[in-house]
Amino acid sequence: MRPWKKLINILFPIAFGALAVACARTDDGARFSVREAAVADGMLSAQLDWRPSEALLDGLDHGIPLVFDIRLSAQAPGKFGLHADLAEQRWRRELRYFPLTRQYQLRDPDLVRGGTQTRSYAVRALVIAALADLRLPLDPALAAASAQRYVLRIDLERDALPGALRLPALIDADWHLSTGNYAWQARSGAR
Repeated sequence: MRPWKKLINILFPIAFGALAVACARTDDGARFSVREAAVADGMLSAQLDWRPSEALLDGLDHGIPLVFDIRLSAQAPGKFGLHADLAEQRWRRELRYFPLTRQYQLRDPDLVRGGTQTRSYAVRALVIAALADLRLPLDPALAAASAQRYVLRIDLERDALPGALRLPALIDADWHLSTGNYAWQARSGAR
């Protein structure tokens, strides 16, 4: 057998094993979920339970922006017991650290510069608490929808990560951050 084939036969199982370990690794107590949410007075209010992993915190502290996609759907009963979407609204929020000024920022990356949606924090725990307590304005179409229930979902946008981090983020479970679908009845405000 040729030497390069031997090398491939040795390296392939090692790479496959490392990939399997990375995918099967349990998180270090990280959690991301919606505790409660409500729609009232033209606003979405949601309280999140977020305990970021060390990998996410390390990335944030090294200047990697974390962009979250927030989606709210107003739903009504549909055919065959399924739910039909009446209206949907999306927001994006970006967490970022600026090492030179030692400031954390929570901002809306879709607004033009000078928007009022940028807030700065001196301590990382405060910016995480600000993201965990969402207060977002609703579009008139979604606020006027006669919904039976609402569904909220928040995901980390891995496509917004820097190019060099996108491939490791596909493999590493620390970067797979999602609340899943959180649904509640329109009138009660509880799950």
